[in-house]
Amino acid sequence: MYEMKRTVNCSQIGSHGIIRNSCLVDLLQDCSVIHLDTHPVMSPFFEKENCVMFLVSRQLDIVRRPEQNEKLTVKTWTYELKRMYGYRNTVIYDENGDICVKSIASGAFMDKTSQRPIKAPQELVDRVKLYPKLDMEYLPRKIALPDTEPQVYEDIPVLKCYIDMNEHVNNARYLDITDEFVENESAVKRIRVEYKNPLKRGKAIKALVYTDEGRKFVELCDENNKPYCITEYDYRS
Repeated sequence: MYEMKRTVNCSQIGSHGIIRNSCLVDLLQDCSVIHLDTHPVMSPFFEKENCVMFLVSRQLDIVRRPEQNEKLTVKTWTYELKRMYGYRNTVIYDENGDICVKSIASGAFMDKTSQRPIKAPQELVDRVKLYPKLDMEYLPRKIALPDTEPQVYEDIPVLKCYIDMNEHVNNARYLDITDEFVENESAVKRIRVEYKNPLKRGKAIKALVYTDEGRKFVELCDENNKPYCITEYDYRS
């Protein structure tokens, strides 16, 4: 388990006066990455084998959005780990210890050079301490799109500022892209993202936007409709 302290600052606040969706993911991501980078079992393995854990899916249940100048505690822990993948909870707490955001993330072990999945040794997996799952609703990793005709938006640029140290779009930046197609994105109570194929600089992308029963879905694809990711926004309480 790992925890970090943060204060919500003006750079994280959007036009509605509250924290942006992507900044919530930044907090979750930073805590998780620091946990892995300092983990006594996983960190030496990543360095020795030249591998990383690529994010496969994420679910955020937003209980309350933190406001500017609030002091937060972010905690993360692994609750399931197999040779090829793992699951973790990461939670954002306010100053009173109340939960603002609950989240689930799944990731897969990936070779940095080949960009292909790998298996971790079982003896290594057995040495990683697991913690109980957080009490929340666990939805499937895969997102099913509605059986309706989407609105199509083409010629979406992949900006330099979206690219991270792995040379593809950072997982939080996908929300900076998909928020553009969602009305009142700050009212969303739950966000799910399925990461399907890494999106790199210079690729042509388009957005397929679906609406269904209080939810909005944004699928980012290439020109042949090969998906990079699917994001689901749920406004329901």
